Amino acid sequence: MGESVNMTRRAMLTASAAGACALALGAAAVSGKEAAASEASSGSNAEGVRYGFLTALSRCSGCGRCVEACRKENGFSDDTPDRRRVSSFKRSRGRTFFISTSCMHCADPSCMKVCPAGAISKDEHGVVKVDPNLCIGCKYCYQACPYEVPQYNSVSMDKCDCCQKAGVELGEEDPYCVRACKFGALKFGPLDELLEATNGSAVPIAELNDPSCLVLGTE
Repeated sequence: MGESVNMTRRAMLTASAAGACALALGAAAVSGKEAAASEASSGSNAEGVRYGFLTALSRCSGCGRCVEACRKENGFSDDTPDRRRVSSFKRSRGRTFFISTSCMHCADPSCMKVCPAGAISKDEHGVVKVDPNLCIGCKYCYQACPYEVPQYNSVSMDKCDCCQKAGVELGEEDPYCVRACKFGALKFGPLDELLEATNGSAVPIAELNDPSCLVLGTE
């Protein structure tokens, strides 16, 4: 795993150890929260609605139902890798925590910048998508992504699109991974609303490229 991915891991560990993310990360967390709110309009429409995910460390059991639902409802071919992954890590006192992540739908996506075919775009809600008909399989996006998100099947690069191609209308329905979670560990919606719902305790999962994913530490 690269240094950027390790940075994400350190952020999760810090949030977990603190019990309250904002206190754990101090001034950095406060500035991060302010950035999440102030940048909510980045990559969005005139209404300023930028969507993303919230993952709660204390609630994720690592069951993998989110991964299974993503595969089933999006009709993946056998050679298409999982779009969502469940990772585990331990606190210093030995307790294991799990976290479910997918594409970070960054406000400043490196993948889109380096794509020579124009196959990657960002819609009015900040959701980063790939057009398989334009993808040439060069893998520049994989090399540029700090979160190692882009994966490939026999046709093109493939990644999370918040289930829009599977018929989900943003603002009306949750992606299938969120619906499958029985423990409330995954939430989806406008980033400012997700932040408000946690009373400001959630923080961005990482810093690079301003990802549209918040993490809530243990209570």
